[in-house]
Amino acid sequence: MDVRPIALVITAAAQTCLLVAVEIGFRRGLGPETTRQIAHFVGAASVAALPLFLRLSELIVLAAFFTAILAWTRARHLLSSVHGIQRVTVGALIFPAGLLLAVMLGWNHPGAIAYAALVLGVADPAAALVGKRGDGVSWSVIGGHKTLAGSLAFAAVAVGIGLLMGLGTGDVRILAVFGAGLVLALVEGSLGYGLDNLPVPAVGSLLGISMLGL
Repeated sequence: MDVRPIALVITAAAQTCLLVAVEIGFRRGLGPETTRQIAHFVGAASVAALPLFLRLSELIVLAAFFTAILAWTRARHLLSSVHGIQRVTVGALIFPAGLLLAVMLGWNHPGAIAYAALVLGVADPAAALVGKRGDGVSWSVIGGHKTLAGSLAFAAVAVGIGLLMGLGTGDVRILAVFGAGLVLALVEGSLGYGLDNLPVPAVGSLLGISMLGL
């Protein structure tokens, strides 16, 4: 496999520092939901830029490494800043795999990968923050329930990301941006247990290419 050890070590160390930082925050009083969302946001957002510097083979190694780390810490009841929430979820365990899928499907389309990563990193936590209030229309899914308010928040943020990226490339496809946001909100709103962390970035990457021209 064509990998550069120095690039791998530097990137892995930087991502590990994120986990250390959120664990310190947890031990100093931040709640696990807060620290988990911080890790979710920063971890996903960083992947938006990594394909510009790393090879696909290196990203595969990193995804495998952090999946192993997250599985090991969960089994050992460590890293409570990520695993210490009360609800049952596998979101953290499949988080690296979901982002890797986005990278593999969107390789040679860094804009699409960035769109997918930012949707997962920003829109998904926004849906969780709004949806946990539990007000208004809601429905049951495997592993929990979803709310209309949360799905609308997800769609709104996804649309905002799509518009900003379109402005950045000089090709704003308004109808496509809204359509992609709706599709991604439907995907996110259909799965519980954190399982949406797998298809959301993958679908986001495909939509970024096919609909948004990224």
